[in-house]
Amino acid sequence: MNKHQKPVLTGQRFKTRKRDEKEKFEPTVFRDTLVQGLNEAGDDLEAVAKFLDSTGSRLDYRRYADTLFDILVAGSMLAPGGTRIDDGDKTKMTNHCVFSANEDHETIRNYAQVFNKLIRRYKYLEKAFEDEMKKKVQLSKGDRSTSLETVDGCKSQWRFSSVKWLQ
Repeated sequence: MNKHQKPVLTGQRFKTRKRDEKEKFEPTVFRDTLVQGLNEAGDDLEAVAKFLDSTGSRLDYRRYADTLFDILVAGSMLAPGGTRIDDGDKTKMTNHCVFSANEDHETIRNYAQVFNKLIRRYKYLEKAFEDEMKKKVQLSKGDRSTSLETVDGCKSQWRFSSVKWLQ
């Protein structure tokens, strides 16, 4: 009897379905990319708005909406108590945020325009924006940040965002 080896198929790959491929939730990678781009944009809020608009196609704003608004409002990711997660590391923080802005009406109005452009471009961020602003106001209930109130005042003038979160 002549024993022959069975042929082996080489080059075969296991096919996985796209629905089975899960993308990892990595808010720190999102934060690093966003903060680096915001810091490179300089002091010009128009450049910041352009950067946010252009990176929306590469970064998943829908998935990381809370991190996005944490960075745009507070300058970094926030822990559940409202403190910054990476307060000591300046490479993971940005100065292009509402909390570090001058509290004059014109500056805050410019930040509100950045939010307005972002939310008009990515409509699904409107609900996430309102939810995040509710959280921010609840965290700062004791000292009621006037810059947050001014941002929402400007946005409610444009009838774009409701003032529900100020109540």
